[in-house]
This record gives sequence, C-alpha cells and structure tokens, in this order.
Amino acid sequence: MKPAFSQLIRSLIVLALCPAAFTQAQTAGEWVHSRGNEAMTGVSASELRFPLELAWEFKMQDKPKGQGEMLVSSAVVRAGKVYAGCKDGKFYALDLATGTKKWEVTAKGAFDGAASFAGELVVAGCQDGFVYAWNAETGAEVWKFETEAEIHAASNTWTDPKTGVQKILIGSYDYNVYCLDAKTGKKDWAAETGYYINGGSAVGEGVVVFGGCDSVLHVHDVATGVEKRQIEVGSYIGNNVAIADGVVYVSHYGNRVGAYNLADGAMVWEYGEREFEYYAAPAIWEKAVFVGGRDKRFHAIDRVKGTKLWEYRSRDRIDSSAVICAGKAALFGSDDGYVYALDLKDGKELWQYEIGAPVKTSPAVAGDYVLFGADDGVMYCFKNAAAK
Repeated sequence: MKPAFSQLIRSLIVLALCPAAFTQAQTAGEWVHSRGNEAMTGVSASELRFPLELAWEFKMQDKPKGQGEMLVSSAVVRAGKVYAGCKDGKFYALDLATGTKKWEVTAKGAFDGAASFAGELVVAGCQDGFVYAWNAETGAEVWKFETEAEIHAASNTWTDPKTGVQKILIGSYDYNVYCLDAKTGKKDWAAETGYYINGGSAVGEGVVVFGGCDSVLHVHDVATGVEKRQIEVGSYIGNNVAIADGVVYVSHYGNRVGAYNLADGAMVWEYGEREFEYYAAPAIWEKAVFVGGRDKRFHAIDRVKGTKLWEYRSRDRIDSSAVICAGKAALFGSDDGYVYALDLKDGKELWQYEIGAPVKTSPAVAGDYVLFGADDGVMYCFKNAAAK
C-alpha cells in the first residue's frame, strides 16, 4: 500500500505545480463527454452564478404508474444542441437555448446510458442490444452495431493520439465491453468480463477501466484491448469509475468508495462510514473526491488519506453523479426531488431548486446552461444568473 500512497502524493505535487494539466478537453459552451472528459472525472470549466434560473422544460415521456427507475438519460451537448434518450425508446436532439425539438428517433428499447460524439456522429447504446450512430445534425442513422444483450452503459469516445482515429467504448449485458471504429461501427476488440456492465468505461494513461456486476475493476490497454490486470473490489459496481494521476476511483454496492493504484492494483485507501450503498460515480478535483451516497449524504473525501473532509445531508438518497464546476461548486441531484450546488471548500449550500421528482442523472454543464433529466420524464434546463 505504501508505493501506491507515495505515487499519489507525487502526483498531487505535480498537479499543484501544473493545475492546467487537470483541466478537461471541452469546448466552451459544450458538454461532449457525459462525465466531462474521457477519464470521467466529472469536471467542468464553467463557473456558475447563483441563483440558476429555469430556462425551459421538455417532456420526453410520460411517467408510467409505479415506475421507479430513471426515465431520462444524462445529456450531452454540442454545437447548440442537447442529446438524450429516455425509457420509452426515443432519442432526442433539442435546441440548447430554447428546448425546441430538432429531431427524434425511436428504437425498440430504452436508452439508459448517455451518448457520446465522434466526428459528425452522436452515438448511444440501447436496451434492444444495439449501439446506434446518427448524424448529429439530421438524426439520420449512419450505422448500428449489435451486441448479444441489453445495453445500459454510457458511451465514451476515445481518440487514438497516434492515428487520430476515434473509437467508441461501450459495455453490454452480454458481459463484454466493446471498442468500435467510430466511423464505421466495426468491432476493433472486445473484452469479456464475468457479468453485466452498467457503467461507462473510463480512459486515461493508455488504459480503459470499467467495472460491473462481477465486482472487479478491469484494466485493459485501450488501443489493443489486451488485459493489464484485474482488481478485486468485492461488490457490484453500478456506475463508471474515474481515473486521475495513476489512480482509479470507484464507488460500489459494498458501501464503500475506494482508490486503487493503476500500476499494480494495490489499494490506496477505502472510505465508508455507514452501511449504505454507493451508486453515484465519484468526481475528482485537485485534492478531493466528491460522491453522493444512498446514506442521503454528499461526501467530500481527502484524495491522499481517504478521510472525510465534509459531508452534506439531503432528504433522500443521492444516485446522481456530481459535476465540479470551475473548482468552486459541486452540482448534483437527489431522490428527494431537489438539485443542489454546494461550496467545494466546506459543503455549504449555494443553491437548491425543487423539481419535485427524483433526479438520478448526472448534470450536463454547457457554458451558461445546466441540464438535468428527472424521473417525471422531463429534461430541465437552467441558465446562469446574469453577470454583475
């Protein structure tokens, strides 16, 4: 454990000297990765001004009676359009400023996971077992790739730095994570796991890391698919992991948040004070890890020691994966029907808004706009307060 701990300390020293190295590769006003970047660290360069104001609502589907699952996927944003799917098999492109529908397509299954972009395409997996690629401007289908089971996971796009070729990484309930050529949809490689894959696949430092219901973190060479190692976590992993500075961070159903050294798989630390599951994915900023839990609390954890920095209590469980905005605010939703923004320094509340239905999605932060999908089947868009 000592080598991993020392490596993390060295990485944080480098980070302190070169803070620009940790910024995301996002164009201003866009949200092209569902968790902010390929490594899925949940960060945005946008600075929020409170109170945020509701700009528009778009009803994506009616809420079925007795429905307890997430109805609307997390959104992604590019070129002034919002892209998201929903439980009734529709996938939408909406105008970012007005919420007006630009186009929609319908598949034979639900869209749970967030989409990603590749060239002129927007790509998403569906519970009908297909990965779909549409022209982002028109909604015309360009290709689709069939897996052998449902797809619940978010899509992630990785660009090979040597060739400039873009690849789609996505997991399926057929126990595989697939790497597809983004232009054609042809399979490059597949990595078999021991059970279902629910979360997105994080990419960083030449590897792709993903976990699932086999309770294992799988580490593969992202270019070739060759397995590097497996890291036993001991419980189901329901969402994506995050990669930063040689360490992979994971929250799981074993009621814990863990940090593991990518180089050798050694545990750096494990955090958990109560016997409640973690579904929300961790967000990483500088020297802290931020994650909501089913203990109704939002946790800030020291990245080096794995100890509590502060916590905030909501009225119900938190399955929404937070986004850290400009290193100042943590933004997330809760099953209590509210969305929140907390001060990163001390966890004090900066803003809250009552939607009135559970919010499980990760927010999309695109310039002055913030988007949440809620369990009433509606996409909510908020706008920054006017600059003073």
